Amino acid sequence: MTGGACSDVHLVPTDVLQAADSPRLGGVSREHVELLAQRAIEPVLVHRGTMRVVDGMHRLHAARLRGETEIPVRFLDGPDREVFIHSVSANVSHGLPLTLKDRKAAAGRILASHPDLSDRAIARITGLSPKTVSAVRRTSPEEVPQPEVRVGADGRARPLDAARRREVAVSFLTEHPDATLSEVAASAGVSISTAGAIRQRLRRDEQAPPPPPPGLAREPGRCERPAGAPAGDLREQRIETLAKDPSLRFTESGRALLRWLNRRAPDLEAGQQLMAAVPVHCAVAVADLANSYAREWQRFASDLDRTLGNMVKH
Repeated sequence: MTGGACSDVHLVPTDVLQAADSPRLGGVSREHVELLAQRAIEPVLVHRGTMRVVDGMHRLHAARLRGETEIPVRFLDGPDREVFIHSVSANVSHGLPLTLKDRKAAAGRILASHPDLSDRAIARITGLSPKTVSAVRRTSPEEVPQPEVRVGADGRARPLDAARRREVAVSFLTEHPDATLSEVAASAGVSISTAGAIRQRLRRDEQAPPPPPPGLAREPGRCERPAGAPAGDLREQRIETLAKDPSLRFTESGRALLRWLNRRAPDLEAGQQLMAAVPVHCAVAVADLANSYAREWQRFASDLDRTLGNMVKH
């Protein structure tokens, strides 16, 4: 989106202002107008090109109710097609709250006028979750155009066929392992940073230890979870078993390992309890961190498996 609100305040005649293209399905609330009429009128936001109110219809009605012929105004510059988006965003962030029905309807309108915006971008505008916006997109009675790219909440355009392009990049790198990142990016239509990330992932996969041979099947009671056993109970059993092992109990390094493992268990339980407190807009970042830690643990487990395999071979 382009354009922005001017910080300067102007006194504008109330009779030249046009009604807002409001996201409120129920229209203006008479009770809220009467409440605002008892206070000082804050500046309303008006689109300069059309003189249409973007945010502040209740304040405009309150001023008229008080018999005032002028009202303080801040102007918004930008294309007409973005006025509704600014109106939704402003009404979500302050003033009389929009209902869930209002916000879903607004999401539907934005999807129709700006199909290139991602679910996350529209969620940020409407105050909905990305999952809800996705559901609105799927159930929209009108056919929503499907562009080749989608603009995210960060303003960056990303191709909808990103998965297919990554597959092309993987194939190209497999056939041309010495190709430059620029060549990979050009061949698959991805960014150079994406090409670099794909190359790093392929190298990690090549360096990953092979699975243990069939003859090294793990003992069910030692490394596999018994059917139906909760993960928490299994962790406690493992730690109790390790704590009884003399090679760990009677060495400083062994005791340090036991203390470290014991600290991890409550961390995991606390994480489950804290999950409900993660805000929707932070969920992606928290999930990325959790996945990062999980990958480190997986590498740790793979190293142990490889060590065990080498010990058995020798």
